[in-house]
Amino acid sequence: MQILSEREIEDILVLHPELIESGLTLLERQGQLENRRTDLLFKDSNNQILLIELKKSVVLEEHVEQIDDYMRKINNLHKGQNRGMILGQLIPPSIQQLCDQRQIEWKEITIEDIYTYLHQHDNELLDKIFYAEKLTEKPNEVQTLSFHNYMNATSSPLGGPYTTYQFFMPKDASLELSEDKQENQKVADEIKESILSLEFNRKLFNGNVMVMRTPETEPSWSVKAKGAWQGYTIDYLLYISSNSQPIPCELYLGTIGYRGNPRAVYLDEKSRFIQLGIGKGKQKVTTQYGYHKYLKTKQRALFPFYELKFPRSIPKENWEKIYYKLNEYGYTVRKSEAKESQLLWIGEIALDHGEKTNQVANLIEALFATTIVKSHYMREGKGISFEFLSF
Repeated sequence: MQILSEREIEDILVLHPELIESGLTLLERQGQLENRRTDLLFKDSNNQILLIELKKSVVLEEHVEQIDDYMRKINNLHKGQNRGMILGQLIPPSIQQLCDQRQIEWKEITIEDIYTYLHQHDNELLDKIFYAEKLTEKPNEVQTLSFHNYMNATSSPLGGPYTTYQFFMPKDASLELSEDKQENQKVADEIKESILSLEFNRKLFNGNVMVMRTPETEPSWSVKAKGAWQGYTIDYLLYISSNSQPIPCELYLGTIGYRGNPRAVYLDEKSRFIQLGIGKGKQKVTTQYGYHKYLKTKQRALFPFYELKFPRSIPKENWEKIYYKLNEYGYTVRKSEAKESQLLWIGEIALDHGEKTNQVANLIEALFATTIVKSHYMREGKGISFEFLSF
């Protein structure tokens, strides 16, 4: 008998949700739940939300922990009767017991079950899946109710309107964003103005590097990426103690449009970001900072850290060297408790704080420090080598 992939089983369940239970309406497939993706999300016959986590073989304890985490997020965001169910071909008795304890429903659906059902009810799909071994496009044609619109509908069968702004946001969005997109935009733009007016001049890496705003220059309006990016460019100069010629740098305070996207964070539906670039041409290395990821709207502040992420042009074996060098020069790197990543500690950044200017400068310094070390540890032929980092 043909062995089905998880995607194929998911396709079949989209077309035939009655294999799970009768009366289901598909809301989302591979929907974004904060920083996670869910397999399938349905509305059941009692207008309850049913989240499905699908495993193609044996269900393990870690899979129960996974759906339990999903359910905590859903229950925090949507107050109501929410259901979670894990599906697999084999659910051992110990896992069944664990599910029962966690109030997670479970159901075994085997390949034989699917074959028998399709043989009785959908011979066309049976032929495509089991005999032609051809993945059908039919599941992509299934209309979803759109969970985002469904939950915000004024006549929602759940008694709406309901707030789901945190439910389907950008996958890395801050949990401290407001549901008021205008407030998010206002705070983000105030931070942008603080950076535009910042007179930055600092020594980094124990005096081995000095970075300053290019004298007698003003931020210039700049459109990039064939018009997709719009914002201000601020020119900086980077001096290395061993070299009298400065390295040109630029900090871009930009927006990129995503109109019509239900995950929009700001009122004008434009994402706000910083891109810092060191060097020119093939030597240029950049670091991006998206406001939506770190914004704390109510506090009019930013989270005090930056998540370190590296492009493929930095060999993975160099990542630990980057963490080590940042720590060596006083930039504290600590492991994230929420996921497998490293955070560069910046410190408090609050618009209403008396040290706001210095705090914003700390953010810019952190982005420069990150980009300098990234540049040094690029693959051969890329980036800029900084001699003091070689020791």
